[in-house]
Amino acid sequence: MEIDWRNRKFWLPALAGGITAAVLVAFAFWPQPKAAKTETEIAALPPLKPTDIHAGLDYSLNAVADTKLAPNLLIGSLEADLRRIRDTEEKKQTFFRIMLPIIAGENDRIRAERSRIGEQGDAGLGDLYAKYEVKPGDRAALLARCDIVPASLALAQAAVESGWGVSRFARHGNNFFGMRTYDKSQPGMAPKEATGFKVLSFKSIAAGVRAYMHNLNTNSAYAIFRRERAQARKQNAQPSGAHLVDFLSAYSEISHKYAERLRAVISGDRLHRFEGVRLKGG
Repeated sequence: MEIDWRNRKFWLPALAGGITAAVLVAFAFWPQPKAAKTETEIAALPPLKPTDIHAGLDYSLNAVADTKLAPNLLIGSLEADLRRIRDTEEKKQTFFRIMLPIIAGENDRIRAERSRIGEQGDAGLGDLYAKYEVKPGDRAALLARCDIVPASLALAQAAVESGWGVSRFARHGNNFFGMRTYDKSQPGMAPKEATGFKVLSFKSIAAGVRAYMHNLNTNSAYAIFRRERAQARKQNAQPSGAHLVDFLSAYSEISHKYAERLRAVISGDRLHRFEGVRLKGG
C-alpha cells in the first residue's frame, strides 16, 4: 500500500506485529464520520468532566511521573468531544491521561521486541527483520529501528497534530498524528479544505499510535531521527523527546517551526516527566 507521509512517499508493509491485517481490513469498513458540530452547538452542550469519558480518568499524572507506571487504561476511541471540557488546563490534562497509557503500552511492545533481539539468535528474529525492513543478520540496524518513541515526543505530536484531540480525524478515525494516504484506492477520510489525499482511519487509538511509531522507525525520511536516538543509546542515555524534535522537519509542512512548536508543548506541560513510563501490569 503506497502511502504518503505529508509530502514524502513510503510503503506500509504487511506487519507481523505492527499494523495487522485486522487493522487494514478495518479501513474498508470504517463508517463515514458524522458531521462535526459547530462551536456554537458545542458551547450549548453541558460541560464535560473527565470521568464522563471514563471513570478511570481521575488518576494522577504526578503519580505516574513519580512511579513511571501508567494505569492499564486503554480507551479504544475518543467518542466524547473534548471541546466540552471548558477549562483549558483540565482539557489538556484529560488529553494526556487518555494518551499516556496507550503510548506507554505501545512502547512496551517495542521494549519486548528489543529484548528478543538481545536474547534470540537470528533464526528466531525473521519476523522482526521483515517488520522493520532490515537485512537479516544486521542486528545493529535492527536495534536502531526497533526502539521506543519518547513519551514526551509522542504526546506533543499527538496534541499538535490533533488539536488536543478535537480534530475530526482523531475523534472519528483514531488518527492523532495526521497520517495520510495518497493512494486513491485506499479508504480514508477526506479533508474538507484539501484534495488529492485521504487521512487514514484506524480501528483504535492504539492502532493509530502503533502506525505512527512504525512510521518513525522505518520511513527513510526519519533516518537522522533514528541515528540520533541510536547515538543516545550508545552513550547509555534514554532517548529524549526534547532532543529528538530537532530531527523531525520532514514530518510537517511547517518544517522550520515544527520543532519549536513541539518543544513548547514538551516544556510548557513538563512532558519530560513521562520519559520511561511503562504500562502498569503490562
